[in-house]
Amino acid sequence: MNLKKALKLSLSAVIAFPLSLIIGNEIFANNLTESFEYKLSNENLLACGGGGGGSSPAARAAAKVKKAKTKLNFKKRQLSKMAAAGEDTSKIEAQIAELEALIEQ
Repeated sequence: MNLKKALKLSLSAVIAFPLSLIIGNEIFANNLTESFEYKLSNENLLACGGGGGGSSPAARAAAKVKKAKTKLNFKKRQLSKMAAAGEDTSKIEAQIAELEALIEQ
């Protein structure tokens, strides 16, 4: 009886040990790469300042000017289309004057 138990135990160890190495290493490798990627991305976020904070007043003013220039170009194209069609352009000319004044400031 004792020999039978020892044979079963040794046979199960021979099968289970290589199987546990294959499966166990795969699980460990997946977990290791995920944790490495997390640490790497976390370090990048810290190096970039954490991804928070607002923009400076100068940056906001520059964005406002850029937006005004975009609107100005659109209004100029709209003005030329309306002039070609023979429509009244007084409203658009007033809007263009306002945008140009905003850009000059």
